[in-house]
Amino acid sequence: MVVDARFGPRGQIVKHVRLTGELDPTQVERLLKVAGRCPVQRLITGDVTVTTVPTVVTTVPRIAAPAPLPE
Repeated sequence: MVVDARFGPRGQIVKHVRLTGELDPTQVERLLKVAGRCPVQRLITGDVTVTTVPTVVTTVPRIAAPAPLPE
């Protein structure tokens, strides 16, 4: 999980959460809930709106290069 937060228009904070791996929707939902309970977010959310933008990155297996032909 990688989290990046920036100030957006109208003073809100936009938080991008990047999740890597083969995750089912239940796992994504749980990880986003955990990200929403981090101590820093709890400190700043008194009067600030935090918008979370999740990005799920899946790994794609690479196809190995063919073996060289024998001489």
